Amino acid sequence: EDGPGPNCKYLAFDLKCGSKSPWNDKVIGLLLGELQRRSDQENWPFRRSEAYFREVLQDHYKRLCTVWTAAQPKVTPKGGLETPAEVEQRLITKKDEILKTTRQTTCQRNADKNQEDLPAWQWLQRLVKTLGESGMSSEESDVKNDIETVLRVKNMTWRRAIEREFDIIDHQRIMDDDIF
Repeated sequence: EDGPGPNCKYLAFDLKCGSKSPWNDKVIGLLLGELQRRSDQENWPFRRSEAYFREVLQDHYKRLCTVWTAAQPKVTPKGGLETPAEVEQRLITKKDEILKTTRQTTCQRNADKNQEDLPAWQWLQRLVKTLGESGMSSEESDVKNDIETVLRVKNMTWRRAIEREFDIIDHQRIMDDDIF
């Protein structure tokens, strides 16, 4: 409180206090002024209110506090503080657990969704097997070059009825090529 306050060139939050502390309020005010200055100077295509930017900066401060708090050494079972290597290992383990849970949740969600799609994919698989290689829409042309393969489309009258289904197969092949 008695010092000169935050330095514009070397801004630093006081992470032990809240975003409303006089120091942090001053830092957020300086950052807010810089955002408004750049907005005017660079002619940003959108205008936001001071309250909007202040809220965004306070949210960033809260996330910074969460990360900083998690990175602080904890007391070990033996009563000492963690070493920097132990802190790093704890954070990596925690991140790996979060990523694993996220992958499992995504996989489960996709599995549930895929169960709904299973009959449609089974029908499409039977269709493609029945048609064979000659049933697809295009074949390689006689002309080949090293830059790209040129395809010649075969227009088959019966194909128009299932063009959408073939597009689904082509799209899925592009999105997830390791299943084919």
